[in-house]
Amino acid sequence: MPAPLVTLTTDYGAGSGYPAQLKGVLLAAEPDLRIVDLSHGVPAYDLLAGALLLEACVPAFAVEAIHLAVVDPGVGTERRGICVVDGEGRRLVGPDNGLFTPFLGPEARVYELSDPLLVPQPRRATFHGRDVFAPVAAALAGGLDPSRLGPQVEDPILLEWPVAERIAGQVRGVTLAVDPFGNLVTSIRECDLAGAEVRLALCDGRPARWVRTFGDGQPGELLAMLGSSGRVEVAVREGSAAGHLHRWRGVEVRLLLGAAGPLGAPGGPC
Repeated sequence: MPAPLVTLTTDYGAGSGYPAQLKGVLLAAEPDLRIVDLSHGVPAYDLLAGALLLEACVPAFAVEAIHLAVVDPGVGTERRGICVVDGEGRRLVGPDNGLFTPFLGPEARVYELSDPLLVPQPRRATFHGRDVFAPVAAALAGGLDPSRLGPQVEDPILLEWPVAERIAGQVRGVTLAVDPFGNLVTSIRECDLAGAEVRLALCDGRPARWVRTFGDGQPGELLAMLGSSGRVEVAVREGSAAGHLHRWRGVEVRLLLGAAGPLGAPGGPC
């Protein structure tokens, strides 16, 4: 049987010593643990960017994996620490500040990290990732049932989650995050298109050609496409859409649609 796996997602910065301290705590408790860094480059304090990264990456792992995520502008305050068990059984550990919004569906169970026999008291007020969340993740990797960590939380914090607006003939959304290539991830998901043919994309009022993949565009051309995460992305072939548009969050994106099946209620979720 393979050793347990824990993923790490933080805004600590890959060049800092903080991720290494998390790994030290995890391996001290579970020496055979496998650890995968999703990213330590989440923009500082950017909960939405962290949540989108988790949304894209976590489903790639087996449900048995444990996901330790720390983007925590409220560290040391009264905000709760939580363990989320989503509807598929995935386990995520970190602060209760909206970071786990994509996994807080109606079937999710959320437990407060409060049992003093299982959840350590932090050594420092400023590093709960090392002092609280990493030991809990290690305990889960060792077989701890999440329900033993503390009482069930009925009101976990949710981010204001931008969604697409669907109206006759078009879908409207906004850019939410940027990847290292300068591609912009939007609030428009594949299900918002409902199988419709996209005739034209407009990004901040500028036309962007709808393509299947980056190579279908010309170098330097503004493009839009369905990205690997299942969300529409804006890109520039061999360039940066963020640089082209001079910003990366809040850019309005409109997709003009051709004939297709029903788009559903305006503004409703997929």
